[in-house]
Amino acid sequence: MNALLLAAGYATRLYPLTLHTPKPLLPVAGKPIAQYMVEHLASIPDVERLLVVTNGRFAGDFRTWGAGVPSRFAIEVVDDGTTTNETRLGAIGDIAFTLERHPELRRQPLFVLGGDNLVDFRLADLCADFQARNAGGLPATVIALVRESDPAQLRRSGVVTLDDAGRVAGFVEKPAHPPSDLTCPPFYIFPPAALALLPAYLATGESPDAPGNFIAWLYRQQPVYGHVFAEPRYDVGTPETYAAACRLFEARAAPPGPA
Repeated sequence: MNALLLAAGYATRLYPLTLHTPKPLLPVAGKPIAQYMVEHLASIPDVERLLVVTNGRFAGDFRTWGAGVPSRFAIEVVDDGTTTNETRLGAIGDIAFTLERHPELRRQPLFVLGGDNLVDFRLADLCADFQARNAGGLPATVIALVRESDPAQLRRSGVVTLDDAGRVAGFVEKPAHPPSDLTCPPFYIFPPAALALLPAYLATGESPDAPGNFIAWLYRQQPVYGHVFAEPRYDVGTPETYAAACRLFEARAAPPGPA
């Protein structure tokens, strides 16, 4: 299995914090957000290779960071060549771009994850579920799901419904009336059979942006299963939520006070 960290966005909602620093490299409790993801992935023996796809504006920043990250991976940076938010390829476009640059990745499962995420759940559990689902020979994509209790947040999210076997039976973006409380953060493990459908998806004229759009299309073509985590994922999309995440993780890292 290989892993691809999506880090080519421009995070305009976080300006001015992200004018000169990409969001995945913003510090939280003393280390970049992306480093938390690297540490998760490094603990999973099945993950053999880690690539980071970014843009021309920040590729140098990621190369410098990647060269200094203490990890078992030699982090490979893929530059998609864009330099502005208006010319970005979108997350799905960046996955396709990476596969074109590195066609050998198509031959193994690919763990695609957002580079700007902080989570309390174990990514290793998602990998174990993927291996179990694919043990019988029928290729299946496995995605992470988390429960959301805030109706307003549900209406801003991709909302998933599952059947009794845990297979995705519905996926709707930003529903006015959410059919469930399951949201889909950007953690997906695709078998080669799913990666092979990316060109067909893009050829339909569907959006190359949010990766959930591909899942919403894919579950009608091939089996997609959801792995529901009880632990949270933390949003760092705005200055306010970034500050809240910093406070939480800094409090966790602080030494205990005197008894």
